[in-house]
Amino acid sequence: MLISSIPFAPAGLELVIKQMFNHVMQAEAGIYEGGASLAQISHLRDVARRSGSTWIAEVGFNVGYSTLAFLESSAEAKVVSFELDLRPCVRLAKEFIDERYPGRHELVVGDSQVTVPGFADAGRAGVQGFDLIFIDGSHMYDVVSNDLRNCRRIGAHRATVVLDDLTPWYLWGAGPTRAWHEAVESGLVESLEYVVDGRIVDHIEGPADRAWAVGRFR
Repeated sequence: MLISSIPFAPAGLELVIKQMFNHVMQAEAGIYEGGASLAQISHLRDVARRSGSTWIAEVGFNVGYSTLAFLESSAEAKVVSFELDLRPCVRLAKEFIDERYPGRHELVVGDSQVTVPGFADAGRAGVQGFDLIFIDGSHMYDVVSNDLRNCRRIGAHRATVVLDDLTPWYLWGAGPTRAWHEAVESGLVESLEYVVDGRIVDHIEGPADRAWAVGRFR
């Protein structure tokens, strides 16, 4: 049974996140970057459900919180994660996911500027491409811009795309924010909604801890 099928789904998601966190920390593997918040995990799961997405890709894995959201969205969901390296917390999170969701997750290790185009060139996204793509990798403007363009190559027609860290009031949020707005202005992406700390808003304003955007590739 999916954890999220338990009543009050956010609490169910929180339980499985804690189990993942404990699995990583009991092995004394440090977590050196922030993971997705519970509000974001709940929203990502709901985006996958609303869009009917079962073939999902993400740039950035870290400790796998967003991966949990997608795998919990549907018993049919499968996820491919592109992650820079195989540091201890990544390896342990992957171990947890494989045990809990066998055969439903693939981890591709390496620079997304290389691995995502390589995945596209090899035709590994399938004939249709991914239904949903979540981008939460580098915060550098040029890398985020490239991730958006490269992910378009592995996405289905009108695939849903989510970009994290649209928080220009923080240094690390300036690059993703600029890349998203330029993608919208250029016609690469159609913007659908903005989310600030779990609340859907018309536009993003700070201060806030987390902010992200949902759109569709054109």
